[in-house]
Formats: sequence, structure tokens, C-alpha cells
Amino acid sequence: KNEFVMVGEGDPSMVLLPGWATDGRIFEGVLPGVTAVTTGPLRLDRFSRRLAAFLDRTARGPVTVVGWSLGGFLAAEFARECPDRVRRLVLVSIRREYPEGDVQAVLRSLSTDPVPCLSGFYAQCFYPSQMPAYRRFRGGLQAGYLREMDGIALREGLSYLASARLSGETLPACPVAILHGEKDVVAPLAVSVLW
Repeated sequence: KNEFVMVGEGDPSMVLLPGWATDGRIFEGVLPGVTAVTTGPLRLDRFSRRLAAFLDRTARGPVTVVGWSLGGFLAAEFARECPDRVRRLVLVSIRREYPEGDVQAVLRSLSTDPVPCLSGFYAQCFYPSQMPAYRRFRGGLQAGYLREMDGIALREGLSYLASARLSGETLPACPVAILHGEKDVVAPLAVSVLW
């Protein structure tokens, strides 16, 4: 399975980086008509180098990089390391940091009983869980994620999040937009990099 995937026709104008325990399929239908690069499960080691090499082969110019949660930390890192490749950065549901105790609790839960751990995490991502988007996700993509889960990649993602930090001082020099849902329980506005 390829790490990076082109969605749409022609020269990509965007890179879409998913959050923890998801992959690029989470973005299906979000930006119709836009040619974008997205990913399979995130592999963190030398991520920026591999993404830059892929863009060298597929994109003629700088792109907008959209990163959600874990993907947001990677997007900011990529924009700092490869500034000539990034036109602008959009960070969605990003925190300054994740408390180590919270990350360790998810890691313990994942090790003990992964399906309920991930199912609970997905429900938090779609809070309030009665929303139609969550019912569609639960009835479709969630089953695939639970069936295909890669325990090593999930633990690597948690390890990365345990040490990831982002602040106004560490944001890259390109234009940056930070988006939060008003009811986001995983990355509430109060713990955003804006504050």
C-alpha cells in the first residue's frame, strides 16, 4: 500500500494529513474538485523527507498543507523543514500539547482492549455522537479502521503526541490558519496554540 495517494486529477494544490488512528480516507468528499495528496496510516520516522520527495515528483509548486490533530503537528514540522514547498498551513483541532498522563491512559487502554479504546476515541472526535456525520462514519469507515488497525503505528503516533509541542513561537513562517470546532472535546479551543 502506498504511503501517499493522489486524489483528483492534475497538479496537487493541497496535502491533507489525517489525525491519529485515521488515514486519508477520513477526508473523502471534503474538498470535491480539489487535487490533493493524502496518506495511508501515518509513518512518522523521516515523514517530512518522504513527503518532500513525493511532492518533488508530483507538484510543480508550493501547496497548502492541512493537518488535523496529529497531522497538524506533522504539517507544522513539514512547513518548518521544507518552507519552499508550503504556500500556507491550515491546522485543524490542534493543541499546544497533549498532557503526558492523557496519552499514557490512551496507550494503556489501547494495549488492554484496542477496539473499545478506538471506538471511544472516534465517538469523542464526533461529539456530540448523535450527529449524522458520526452515524455515517460508524456505519462505514470506522469498521475498516478497526479491522485494519496497525498497533505499531498507533503506539508510534501516541509516542509522538506525548512529546509534540506547538506554540506561536514554533509555528512556521508561512501564513497559518488554526481551526477549532466549538464543541471539540479532543482539542478544545482553550488548549489551542493561539492561547
